[in-house]
Amino acid sequence: MIAKPFAHVVLMLTSFVFAAQANALTRYESSIEESKWSLSGDIFACSLEHPIPHFGLGEFIKEAGEPMKFVLKPDNEKIGPGQVYIISQAPSWVPGISPETLEVMPYPGYGLTVEVGGKVAEQMLTSLDRGRHPVVAGSAWENGRESVEVALSNINFNPAYNEFRRCMASLLPVNFEQIARTAALFPTNGVELTDRIKRRLDLVAMYVEADPSIEYIYIDGHTDIIGSRRDNRELSKLRAERVTEYLLKKGIAPEKIVSRYHGERYPAADNRSNDGRERNRRVTIRLERSGNNAQSLSEPSP
Repeated sequence: MIAKPFAHVVLMLTSFVFAAQANALTRYESSIEESKWSLSGDIFACSLEHPIPHFGLGEFIKEAGEPMKFVLKPDNEKIGPGQVYIISQAPSWVPGISPETLEVMPYPGYGLTVEVGGKVAEQMLTSLDRGRHPVVAGSAWENGRESVEVALSNINFNPAYNEFRRCMASLLPVNFEQIARTAALFPTNGVELTDRIKRRLDLVAMYVEADPSIEYIYIDGHTDIIGSRRDNRELSKLRAERVTEYLLKKGIAPEKIVSRYHGERYPAADNRSNDGRERNRRVTIRLERSGNNAQSLSEPSP
């Protein structure tokens, strides 16, 4: 976010009003008849789309495990390079309410998307739910002295928004990138699963059950360098077996699991420090999707 003095923001907003009075403002917005909001989604992601005639598409996206985001996708180069303002405006039939600036950000032009995430995207949704119009405002591509406003209509918004919220409530708590690699750390000579490890394995099991593209779960047991190689290999085997047993009890199909143990052979960190040895006393759990399991079965990733 680019911080701007309040007076500058007010001046910018005022300029849009003056531009409109001088016919130097182009506004893209759905009419009452054209305004549509459509939902698509599953347990991995939810999308709420709003076509904007003669401009492009506005889309709210909530992916599993990720913050909300809003993406404005122009069909062509309507907004020029410079700054864009994300503004919450009251409808024209409710006079006397000042617009609220939610975000100011640089924009390179060239018909690229405008994207905002987290709190700003949520404020835009709240704005629509309150009957206001979120607007993306900037300079015209052809003439930087003219202004462009792209408004999201709140007409027909609430029914679709209710469905969007139901979709978000059904999202998985994590996505593939967040769960594809997990390291379970163990104390010295320890093999039992802590509550923290179990909670993470619960998420792994939940995700694997939901995503049919997961073909293999690689479980690799490791130790630090303390002790004999023979004892460490046996210790890493026990650790890998504990993780495997837990996932099997959670309903993971045995044919999906590839369990291996390596002792001290593949350290993830320097064994000369306490912190390094702590990182090496681990079992790694790695998910592989169909067609993406070409790595050698004998050489796990750290």
